[in-house]
This record gives sequence, structure tokens and C-alpha cells, in this order.
Amino acid sequence: MRKTLHFLSGIPRSGSTVLAAILNQHPDVHVSTTSGLVHALDGLANTWHSGPLLLDKDPDHKQLAASMRGVIDNFYEGTDKPVIIDKSRGWPIPIIMQAMGVVLERPPRIIATVRSIPDCAASFVRVAKPEDLDKFIYDGQLMDHLKAAYISLQEGWQAAPENFLIVEYEDLLSDPKEVLERISEFLSLSPHEWDLNSIDGDPVKEDDENLHGYAGMHDIKPKLARQHTQHPRDVLKDHYYSFCQPEFWLPTPRTVPELHDLDMQLAASKMGNFEEGWRLAQKMAAEIPNDHRAAYNRGWYYLRQGKIQEGYRLMDRGRIAGVFGNKAPDAPTGPWDGHTKATVLLNLEGGLGDQIHQIRYAKHIAERAGRCVVACTGPLASILKDVAGVSAIVQHEAAFGIYHDCWVQGMSAVVPLGFELEDISGVPYVRKPFSIRGQRMRIGLRWQGSSRFENDHNKKFPYELMFEAVKGFDADFISLQRDEAVEDRPFWVREVPLNTWEDTRQAIASCDLVISACTSVAHLAGAMGVETWVVTPIMPYFLFAMEGDKTPYYDSVTLFRQEVFGVWDHPFDKVHEALKSFFPAKEAAE
Repeated sequence: MRKTLHFLSGIPRSGSTVLAAILNQHPDVHVSTTSGLVHALDGLANTWHSGPLLLDKDPDHKQLAASMRGVIDNFYEGTDKPVIIDKSRGWPIPIIMQAMGVVLERPPRIIATVRSIPDCAASFVRVAKPEDLDKFIYDGQLMDHLKAAYISLQEGWQAAPENFLIVEYEDLLSDPKEVLERISEFLSLSPHEWDLNSIDGDPVKEDDENLHGYAGMHDIKPKLARQHTQHPRDVLKDHYYSFCQPEFWLPTPRTVPELHDLDMQLAASKMGNFEEGWRLAQKMAAEIPNDHRAAYNRGWYYLRQGKIQEGYRLMDRGRIAGVFGNKAPDAPTGPWDGHTKATVLLNLEGGLGDQIHQIRYAKHIAERAGRCVVACTGPLASILKDVAGVSAIVQHEAAFGIYHDCWVQGMSAVVPLGFELEDISGVPYVRKPFSIRGQRMRIGLRWQGSSRFENDHNKKFPYELMFEAVKGFDADFISLQRDEAVEDRPFWVREVPLNTWEDTRQAIASCDLVISACTSVAHLAGAMGVETWVVTPIMPYFLFAMEGDKTPYYDSVTLFRQEVFGVWDHPFDKVHEALKSFFPAKEAAE
């Protein structure tokens, strides 16, 4: 018997389990527990032709659709009900809905249970009863699951709202009969008398303890009723505002994201209003001292003031909130205390520029501990292996396999070392290879890093401003740009090999001057001691937070700072003027 397939999805903790148990009362309906069917179909499609899209122009789309339909029939062969409602968070994904439309030869029908996001988050907390609320919210998979489900459903709803029947959790509690009538009409079910006082939850019960780490997450009461009246703000405390996301399924959302001091501080900092940003940092330190994002932001301001140890300690709390550094290395060891003799793994983290900066601490760790091994992104290994203090170097993925007694996270190495501003050195530490130079000055240009970081940190500027600032000076210009934006290279900027980081190091070594956005190339040039000019946004990278045009981390680096948010003319005017001094006898022909 070919069965009719429908779907149940939605936002976690919004009533999908209790609704599934109620719908299972219908003699024609079987509602699954959280199912793996969507993953089985996705795996089949990807194995078939590297993607789940079923397009008419694909010559095999009919055969693939038939095969997927066969998987569905076999999946539910042992179920004797004619109507199947498969439960999974994956069904609203637009590309999955498109595929199922082809397989079923009709638009998929998805029941989506929804609820305000703060209520869902608070429900997770009530069930899990975590001892450490901050850790549960920041590190727990459940909150990531909640956020991913919200985004997935939003994308599906925006792509094809006609595929959905939205069921509000509050409506299910206040008027369940009306909700069930709407569902019956949506799925063309025969009339049925529902018993809301004897709900059998066993068929939809799941192994929560093994699957999620918390027992009872899908347990339901036999009688449909509200289980609590506590406001989510009382449960989530300082985290409440971060869960305030609009109900996209409503014409007028009830939950509007709240403007928090953190948002105001970030806006002030991005605009260069550091006085207001610092005022808000102090305010939040007094009012919400346990908020790790606020502590992280406050750390940036301490670094700006030259209070290195205090700044890094505060920024290190950003790890808990997922806004600073990476996870601890995959190894059964613990952190180094800063003085014990041991083999210490220096785990470099963040972007490539971050890692090039952090390798400087290998020398200091080796001096104190006796031996320092390093884990880094693979392509960097060849240029970092001969840095002072490094006794061995491996890729991050191999960190577990290299012997070490303890580890240090690269971004926070200053903390166990106990460094203050006077301990920071700007002397070069990456070897500068020999390079044969011509008679003319050589200048290397790098006008963009990864677009994701560029946009996130407001670092992207109009490339023509850099090109106009340097054009016409009596120099050979080479491109240090690779991957993104290479096509924007002017014809008078020569290409050089940049296939590996060894190539890039050699190219930088051939330069008398490197002019760059805030990128990994700028860090490498500074670490090699090459004269480097870095154009930074008004709110700069934390290594460049201190005022002035110099940084304690690289003696050869000069900073050209944006002065007005969104306006980049001024720093490039300064670059142009500085080049006139750099070429005292050979000013540009203008």
C-alpha cells in the first residue's frame, strides 16, 4: 500500500511532541519520532549526483525521484497506517522541500509548531536544570540546535509559505480543537474525536539521555495543559535579550529584539566614539559582571589603555560566549599554568594572521617550560617551523597525536605568561629569506583579506583609493593579493607567485615596503621586520587598539587609521603624503 506522506517540523520546545502524540490517536495516522528519513534521502541524492536538487534539466531526475520514493515506501513498509507524518527539523530547508515536491508530485505539506524563542530557550533550561547557566547557553548543543531550527524554518517559510501550516504553541494549549480541525483540513484527514485527557506519549518518546544528554525532554503529560507560568526573563536572566527574535510567521511579531547596552556599545565603538563605549563598559561591569560578552568587549578597552594582562584576561572570557578564539585542542591534557616545566602545546587559533602573531610566544613558553610544540593551520607550518622556541609543529588535526603535558591557547598566551605592556616585544621573529633586489624601490600591495572578516569587522575599503594613493611613484609595485579580489589588480601592479606561504614570504622579503589592509600578509610582513603600513578601520583589530600610529607588537608596522566611520579617504591621503617622504628625491609625477 502506497502511503500518503506529510511532515512535522518546527522550533524545538514548541509542542511538536505532544502534537504528534495527539495526532497518533487518529486511526489513519502514524506520526514518527524524530526521523532519519530526510538524511537518508539527502544521502541518496548526494551520492547520485552531488546534490539534492531534482531539476527537469537533469536527465536522471525521474529515476532519482522514483528511487527516493522507493526509499520512503521501504522506510515505512512496516507501518499499517495510510497517512504518515514524518518528524524532522530538516524538512523546511528550501532545497529539501523542492526535492520532495518532485518526489511526491505535489507540494509538501509541513505542520510547523512554533513558539517565541525566549520561551523555547527557557523551556530547555527548565528541563536541563544546568548548574552553570552561562556554560549551558554558550557551550550547549541544545541552544545551537534551537538557533539552527529557527533559521531553517524561517528560510523555508520565506521560500514557500504555502507549504506550511503554522501551529502556535499557545493556540494548541488554549484552543486545541480549533488547531486540530485546521490540521485535519490541511492534511485532508477524516473527522475524529480527539481525547485530550488521555494522551499516550509512549509512541513518540525518545532516548533523550543518550541523544541529548538530558532525560525527559520528550516526556509528555496525559492531559494537555500548561506546565508553567514563569516568564522566560526570570529563567534566562541576563541572556534573555539575546534570544529575542521576531516571530517571522506573524504579520506583526510579538517579540522584538531589545536594544541592549552591548548593542549600544558596539555601535559607539564602530563609530569611533570610544568615550561612550568605555562609559558603557564600566556600566555593564557594575550591572552585569557575569556577562561574558560584556567582559570581552571591556577587555578591548583595557588593551586600548595599555593594560595588557587585564585586557587579555577579560577577552579570554569571550571564549565562553563563542566570540574569541577557538575551542581547546582535542587532547586529554589541561592548560599550562605559566611556570611548570613541561612539554607545552601552543595551540595557534583564529585566522592565519592571528596564528602568525601568536607564534611569537613559543620562545617565551620554551624558556619557562623547557619545550614548546605547536599546532597550526597546515599551510603555515613551513614558515613557522623555524621560529625561536618551536621544537615541533603539527596541523591542528594532529594535536592529539603529538606528545605534550599541557597546552596554551595562542590568543590567550599572554595570560599564563603574565605579560604586561613592557614585556611585549616588536622585534622580528619570522625568518626573512635572502632576496635579490633591483635598483628601484619595490612596494607590495594587499588590498583585501577574506571578505567574511572584512565585512564583519568593517575593514573593507574601495580599492581604487589605495591604487590612487600610490600610483605614479618611482617604484616597482607587486601584488600580494591572492584568491579574492585578484581581478581588481591594476595593470601596473605586477603579479608574482603566491601559491604557498613560502612564496608569499619570499615576495614580502623582496619588498622595501608593504602597504596592506589589516590582513595576514600585514602580520607576516611585520613579523619579518619589513616596513609595513597597515590601513585599519576606526575600531581596529585588538592588537592595534592602543592609540597612535605604532603598535607594540611589530616595530616595523605603521598604522593609518580611519577617522570617520564609512569614510576611507583620510587614511589614504596620509599614505600618499607618507610616500612623498619615503621618496624624498623621487616624488610622484602628478
